[in-house]
Amino acid sequence: MTSTTFHILLVEDDESLRHMYNIILKKEGFAVDFANDGMQGLGKAREGGYDLVLLDLMMPNLDGIGFLKGLKEEGPKKPLGPIIILSNAGYDTVAKEAISLGVTKFLMKADLLPQDLVREVNSYLDANKSEVKAKSPWKRGRPTE
Repeated sequence: MTSTTFHILLVEDDESLRHMYNIILKKEGFAVDFANDGMQGLGKAREGGYDLVLLDLMMPNLDGIGFLKGLKEEGPKKPLGPIIILSNAGYDTVAKEAISLGVTKFLMKADLLPQDLVREVNSYLDANKSEVKAKSPWKRGRPTE
């Protein structure tokens, strides 16, 4: 657990997974905000200020690719940390498109144990808050290329 409180946005439509990830991340000392569909998540992401975004791909109202395209069109008001996809949709074309839209990493939910999630999150948040956001392609306005 770190002395800096990092703020994570979790965008996940599956209530049981959202609940489990929320408990795991809060136990590690992270502040967690969540959205239960892509539209709600996009609205929160556009506000910015998150150190990390965990994004599902297959969601109602707006899927993960739509979320990324919407965020690319109208970037966050405040800097946004890296975006990591958590999905069971392991299609190469979807993963490549997500990465081309600014995603940092693609993780398969089926292969992800709670300790794996914590390890992955910590690997992106081991620096101080400003450095994490400085490394992200998601700046005010639009992602950097």
